[in-house]
Amino acid sequence: MSDEEFDENTIELGEGEEEECSVESDRKTMALSSSNKWIKEMPIDRLSVLPDSLLVRILSFLYMKEAARTSVLSKRWKFLWAELPGLEFLDDYWVSSTRTEKTLKFVSWVNRTIDIRKGNYLEKFQIKCNYDKCFASDVDTWVEFSVKNEVKVLSLMLYPGMVNDYKPPQMMYSCSSLTALRLKGCIMAYEGAIEWQSLTDLTLSYVQLNQHLLDEILSSCPVLNSLALVECWGFNRLEVNSICLNRLTVEESIHASILEISAPYTPSLNITVFPDGRKWQLRNISSVVTATINFFEFDYGCTEEVMDNANEFLQHFKHVDDLAVHRLCFEVLSIMAVNGWQLPQFKLRHLTIASFSEYEHSISGIICLLESSPNIETLLLDGYTSGGEIIKLDPPANGDLPSDLLHLKRIRVNNFADPNGEPLLTLARILLRRAPALEEMMILIEVENISDFVNIAQTLLTIPRSSPKAEIDFSYCHTT
Repeated sequence: MSDEEFDENTIELGEGEEEECSVESDRKTMALSSSNKWIKEMPIDRLSVLPDSLLVRILSFLYMKEAARTSVLSKRWKFLWAELPGLEFLDDYWVSSTRTEKTLKFVSWVNRTIDIRKGNYLEKFQIKCNYDKCFASDVDTWVEFSVKNEVKVLSLMLYPGMVNDYKPPQMMYSCSSLTALRLKGCIMAYEGAIEWQSLTDLTLSYVQLNQHLLDEILSSCPVLNSLALVECWGFNRLEVNSICLNRLTVEESIHASILEISAPYTPSLNITVFPDGRKWQLRNISSVVTATINFFEFDYGCTEEVMDNANEFLQHFKHVDDLAVHRLCFEVLSIMAVNGWQLPQFKLRHLTIASFSEYEHSISGIICLLESSPNIETLLLDGYTSGGEIIKLDPPANGDLPSDLLHLKRIRVNNFADPNGEPLLTLARILLRRAPALEEMMILIEVENISDFVNIAQTLLTIPRSSPKAEIDFSYCHTT
């Protein structure tokens, strides 16, 4: 129907129906007679002439709660939002560990949504909420609804994650449409065949599962590309022989015993362990090219046992090309450097170090890692503040590297300076002197006063550079 045909029509509104014409969308002037309420000229509502499928597509760009608010527009819009291909229910009160009226309303909202939904296709179903065993049947209903609608991405994040006893229904294990599954705070228990032939992404957090089930999962996911086991327990061996798995993330659980890992074809590994009292057995990670390593908080300080475990742990990553060392692991390595330990010689070309900028042994730790990385080409120092007092940095034993970093071309330093510019300025003196092939040094610092930035910049620009091509890009942002 053309715009002219719409203009020529005359429509009578019944009592109380004026609100349904309230959608403001490229409309022409509408004249109402106060006596008979006849519309002399009908407005053009370009949204209303669109098919439901296209309107649902438009709504899919909104957050779930925003899309649900469109239900007040008219009768047609009342339940349209419930047909979204992705349903994401995020309880704003999930951080609370108590059962609240808000959580009960949240559960009712989810139940009401799946009751009114008519469609049988579901791209994503995501839940993040508090869990209590009184909600077990509700969560079962949500999972069953997802499976029956052939969901592709299922995310079930139940809090608090470490004490839950929820067991997903058996039909979840036979959902062949799944491409991504993320579970938190569950107990996985199943004896039948697992039908996750399309699953490419599996993330389990605070999940208990036995060795047999873990092995069955790994053998039943032929195209699995990414696997994350975050503080899971119930097994002591992780053997991944799939050539499709590109990313493996493992974070040790306090409930775990000695864990053996074998992933001969996996190129990317992210691992966080307890360095005290445990021996990790990394049997075969020879294909790992990119690795991120970190330690959990441990109880009794950096003892000889912790340093010995850390040194043995590092031996497994000598061959990697790209290594990221995060805060607690870096702190242990720094203390090892202060105590005269020699780190293994790495073949890596790219090194990332994340640490508190005010950590007292940071300079010693950075020098020690660089000394063990003669082939390094890019260096990223990612600092952040602990919010505590500025600590006096210890001077490194020799204040310099024993030899030049002949291949180092790019350096990026983020937030690694106190108001006096340390440890940034000390590191800059070493790096600019020992990097004859350096092309670019990019520095970003956080300052409260612009005068601090000016003073640091003036000092930085006076530091001699061994590379004639070295350029320094120095910028700042205000602390919040």
